[in-house]
Amino acid sequence: MPSSHHLQHKSSYLKILFAFLFIFSLVHLAPEPFSSSSTFSTLGEPSTAYAQEEEVEDGLEEFAEDDEFADEDEFADEEEEGDGEEEEDDKAYLTDIGIAKDQVIEPFSFLGFSNRKIIWVAAQLHILFASFILGCPMFVVIMEVMGARRTQGVRKAIILSNVFLGILIGVVIGITGEIIIGIHHGVLYGLWACSFAALIVSFLNYFHRLLNVKVSAAVGAVFGTIISISLTPVEHIETSGIVLALLNGAVGGMISNMIMFAKSDFKFERLAHEITKVIGMCYSFTALTGGLFLLIMIVVYSDFISYLLGNFPVLFMIVYPTLFILETIVMYIYVYSWDPLNQQNKKGRHIVCGIILNVLGLTLLAALDGPATFMQTPPKPLAELGNISEWSKIATSTWMPLNYHRLVGNGTFGGYMVGIIGAYMYLWSTKKEEKEYYDWVGYMGNIIGVGIMIPLPAMGYIFVSEIYQYDATIGMYIMSDRESMFMLVQGLLVGTMFSASNIYMWVSMKRIENAQRFFPAMKFGFILIVISVAIWFTPRRFFATMMPEPGMNPDMVLPDNLAFMALMISKNTAAFALVTVTFINYIFYTIATKTGKVHYGKINPLGVYVLIFLGFADIWLMSWMGTIRELSRMNWHVYKVFKDITPEKFAPTLAESGFHVTAIVWTFFIIMTATIWIAIKYPKTTKKPAIPASTAPQMAE
Repeated sequence: MPSSHHLQHKSSYLKILFAFLFIFSLVHLAPEPFSSSSTFSTLGEPSTAYAQEEEVEDGLEEFAEDDEFADEDEFADEEEEGDGEEEEDDKAYLTDIGIAKDQVIEPFSFLGFSNRKIIWVAAQLHILFASFILGCPMFVVIMEVMGARRTQGVRKAIILSNVFLGILIGVVIGITGEIIIGIHHGVLYGLWACSFAALIVSFLNYFHRLLNVKVSAAVGAVFGTIISISLTPVEHIETSGIVLALLNGAVGGMISNMIMFAKSDFKFERLAHEITKVIGMCYSFTALTGGLFLLIMIVVYSDFISYLLGNFPVLFMIVYPTLFILETIVMYIYVYSWDPLNQQNKKGRHIVCGIILNVLGLTLLAALDGPATFMQTPPKPLAELGNISEWSKIATSTWMPLNYHRLVGNGTFGGYMVGIIGAYMYLWSTKKEEKEYYDWVGYMGNIIGVGIMIPLPAMGYIFVSEIYQYDATIGMYIMSDRESMFMLVQGLLVGTMFSASNIYMWVSMKRIENAQRFFPAMKFGFILIVISVAIWFTPRRFFATMMPEPGMNPDMVLPDNLAFMALMISKNTAAFALVTVTFINYIFYTIATKTGKVHYGKINPLGVYVLIFLGFADIWLMSWMGTIRELSRMNWHVYKVFKDITPEKFAPTLAESGFHVTAIVWTFFIIMTATIWIAIKYPKTTKKPAIPASTAPQMAE
């Protein structure tokens, strides 16, 4: 975890502004619901065949001299012609020892896809479907709770759901505080305070409405702080940690009260049920693409898959199949027991089933992130890898940061996918009532997607920070060398997504009465967004190496008077401004929906198409960031441990990677469109039998 000394350059006024905005949102905000990676590494990769740490050279010379990192073969050819000693200088063969030395790889070709590319396709499709079935259930369970009548069984289930939600919120707020303020073990303060506050307040309010919102926040803050301080392993308790615990405890208590006593609305029930139908179909695609990925791995990387399984026997032979089988069973119980349990007035049991499904899914995600991070940051010293336990290989320095990043990323992904579903169904609907409903669905998807996306840059920061601390060479390779142009595309896309999210909020607010009072401030915010995005994706130089190579124009560098735009302090400030403006607009948007009448069904068509674009852009971004993470291992399966000896071990060009990522994303997008049509739209063309009055959903009194 990055500590406070990494963040001392942060200005105090930014901290104060962030804290003020956060507290303001807690006091004045109650959203309407409550009133990447790619898998070359999904299976990860691990240990025993380590390579001798005989470094080729340090710093820039390694990237300039090693022809394995050349983007084009012609550059390598030109270097050989100009310097006859190139082969003698390349000492990469010194690390090809052990299993990597004996590995036999035969070139593979299928429809133009060779070893690495065919794995790329299967892995990316698998992770996209997996992200959907992991991200949407978190959304669905909360929606189902909001739509359920508050029977005693449902109240019992709400206690459990509030604890689950408290864990998610506490982790996110805790990490954000840890990154921005530099609070040591901030994630633990947030986790314990928010979850235990949710548990205590929910239990007190289960029997009767003993506490109102303000008292619930106070009780949660007190008990959450006491428990979190006792459970967080710190030698010296700091004031900032206590403040963070108080904040998380207040949030946990307040949200628990609001959910426990919220009036049920059948719109939430319908939304949750429709999304669940799509999840059920996508689960089959997840299993199919996962099986395809494993089959291809066995065919084209048989030595490496044997090595992988041999180093994680308990994980891949026991833990993974057990979790996968249990998740499959619970998934289909959850999908197909919806109507029967509703008719038997056992909604609470169905909600508990959904929570168990989420816990299994997140546990499976964390389990597979272990081998994935082992491939990138194997524990040091590398010479001792054969003597450490399997757990030590899983719990690497980047394991928990990747878990946080993928947790928040999947939540964002789930929200934007719900936005796509709402937009599609809005365009396909002809009845006024249907358009009003699906306009509301799009609003819900966007408000969840934007809300979870706001802390996402902090999750990425903590992950990259750990990579830099492990080996700065990897960080430089990503930020300043072969992948620098990849990061340029990433910055452009992230900035575009933030901009599009703000555009949707702007368009959506035009159908809300009395929302015009926020427009002047939002217009100024759009100017800041454009400036921030421009700074974020402006590189220091426009060639993808730390030093120019043959054929590159050395003058493709920012002039000295603009060089400050490429400094990290400028990038961090721009990112902070972008997130802050979006957060402020999010506050305006939420207040407007609470204080003014929303005319659903009358949204500008631009807003509907922006929702589709946001979903597509998020899919593309997930695939792109997965590609960046995988390629950051350079020519290694396991960094400096297991060498990749395929002909494609070099980093592909930006154009080639962009083509493959876009083709994969379009494939997924088309399959998802067909799935949404079949699961939601197509059944509406048939007449359904009338539901008996005794089983019809009822509003809470």
